[in-house]
Amino acid sequence: MKRFFKRIRFYHHIIQAFWQKRKKLIIFGFACGVISFFIAYSLFNLRLKKVEKIGLVGKYTLNEIPLEIQTLISDGLTTIDESGTPKPSLAASWEVKNEGKEYLFTLKDSLFWQDNKVVVASDINIKFSDVAAVAIDQKTIKFMLKEPFSPFPIVVSRPVLKKGFLGTGEYKIEDIKRNGQTIERLILKPAKDKNKPQKIFRFYPTEETARIGFKLGEVDFLEEIIRPEDLLNWKKVNVSPEIKTNRFVAIFFNTNNPSLGEKSIRQGLAYAIKKDWPSRAINSFNPSSWAYNKEVKPYDYNLENAKRLLENKNNNLGTNQNKQSLGEIELATFSSLLPIAEQIKKDWEEIGITTKIKVINSLYEDYQALLATQEIPADPDQYLFWHSTQETNISHYKSPKIDILLEDGRKIFDQEKRKPIYQDFQRFLVEDSPAIFLFHPTVYNISRK
Repeated sequence: MKRFFKRIRFYHHIIQAFWQKRKKLIIFGFACGVISFFIAYSLFNLRLKKVEKIGLVGKYTLNEIPLEIQTLISDGLTTIDESGTPKPSLAASWEVKNEGKEYLFTLKDSLFWQDNKVVVASDINIKFSDVAAVAIDQKTIKFMLKEPFSPFPIVVSRPVLKKGFLGTGEYKIEDIKRNGQTIERLILKPAKDKNKPQKIFRFYPTEETARIGFKLGEVDFLEEIIRPEDLLNWKKVNVSPEIKTNRFVAIFFNTNNPSLGEKSIRQGLAYAIKKDWPSRAINSFNPSSWAYNKEVKPYDYNLENAKRLLENKNNNLGTNQNKQSLGEIELATFSSLLPIAEQIKKDWEEIGITTKIKVINSLYEDYQALLATQEIPADPDQYLFWHSTQETNISHYKSPKIDILLEDGRKIFDQEKRKPIYQDFQRFLVEDSPAIFLFHPTVYNISRK
């Protein structure tokens, strides 16, 4: 027994001596072990954490964050269904008063911002030109317009944000990296359900740089790519096509151009194009819209019609010194639509119209014909695009009949009364052909398997 206690004392002295001599090293090693443990644990958790790295094409500022990102961060007073009809969102209901010049929106109960503060009417900071807003009480906000405007419930569907980019949605902004005013990267983190993935958005100036970023592993998803090119053949990559019926591709004509001022010439050019696209667009409306008119002139390919209209009109124009015959046309377009432009060039040159393609980065004033993609508004109101007073009417199209229809359509609130107005609008617009409506574009969403 004595021998046992002697051994214990012996080992105790050895340990004590070792500790006195090596205690700094032991403490340092222990600290390193603890730090290494927590680093390894954090890295392990990071690998388990769900992260979606998404690439988008376009240049954006903080004031112009893409709508798809805004809707992740917050909600609008209303939301819009597939037919373009407004439905309640932050607002439980709304009333139209004073012959359409006043809108009263009543907020839902138990709404909270992402800082856990209650949403009240005075927080709703939606600003429009010629519209005044006032909070009547904690839950009611009134908008006062100078003129009746029936699409207003659609307009207030845009997500509402408070100071600090706080919203009411499933995600909130965690970090923003900018180059000057342009956003390069935007990180969103879950605001409510912590099991949702973190989303990292990277913005690329062109589709080419976006495809390179995907190949380098900067992102795992590319959204709404028009030309996937070699990624179609990559292994372990999913390429999912999606037809965007809320957009159309069209050839817009500059109706101020002497060669294109006559609708018969524009109609002839329309008949000359082989429209073999599966998602044909025959007018400027979304086919899902409650006001869509499918009974408009489709301008199916008809070479005889094209030749007859162009030859007759060119002969007539040849005798008028104020007009020019159409023997040559310049077609401006963007690089993403270049293959379509080449097809149109081939079709027009079959009827003797020399076609020169000009690749552009932005619209210029004195173009002849422009091949471009146009976003279709959710409401049938297309006043901004086709009314003769609007700078956004890029074709410079002027029609008193169209102007009256557009003016009337935005002042009437009964959907059944609005519908025939917009159906007439589509019919007359297509007949005048300030644009040739071609197809609803297909975009590609690309992801790693």
